[in-house]
Amino acid sequence: MANSGKNTSDKDIAELVKKAQDGDEYSFSKLYDTYFDRIYSFIYFRVHHKEVAEDLTEDVFIKAWTKIASVNSDSFGGWLYSIAKNKIIDHYRKHREVVDLAEIENVIEADLNIVEEADLKINQKLLLDMIRELTPEQQIIMKLKFLEGLENEEISELISKSIGSIRVVQHRAIQKLQEKFKQKENNLLLNILGVNNVITKSIKPDRSNVKE
Repeated sequence: MANSGKNTSDKDIAELVKKAQDGDEYSFSKLYDTYFDRIYSFIYFRVHHKEVAEDLTEDVFIKAWTKIASVNSDSFGGWLYSIAKNKIIDHYRKHREVVDLAEIENVIEADLNIVEEADLKINQKLLLDMIRELTPEQQIIMKLKFLEGLENEEISELISKSIGSIRVVQHRAIQKLQEKFKQKENNLLLNILGVNNVITKSIKPDRSNVKE
């Protein structure tokens, strides 16, 4: 697959978009290389089918090329994710007679079993478990930010919320996660101490019947 484009700056992206808007196919190919992996992953974890994800990802970039003149050069990434979201919804509508509204909502939320998919470590599993205890809005934004790796500008474009609102939600969610993590750490410590006490009592000799 193409590289993830993490080393491409926002300024470089904007310049590539402007050139692509002038018909420069090479610049668009650089945008393709930059975003392909991220868009593919975003789609794959919502359709769970490799070939379908590949086809939909290609459709996203075809649509992006034909409509690139209409996009603001500073919001290209978020615009791509919006196209991807709509392609996924269209896919479900086309291949099912009835589409569950909750499933459409999950296109954004994607409450997936990411732990098994990515073979994450136990501390990451704990983080995911705690994220699921947040409000629905906080879950969506935290997953897009920290699991999908989206920038706030991209999240703003994708879920139609202002960047300021997204920052406020993230701040409150992080505070809540910190509280939950401390609580779980304390519970874990208490459980460990409880187990140690049981072990200590089980191996300690019973001296109740021993005469002095």
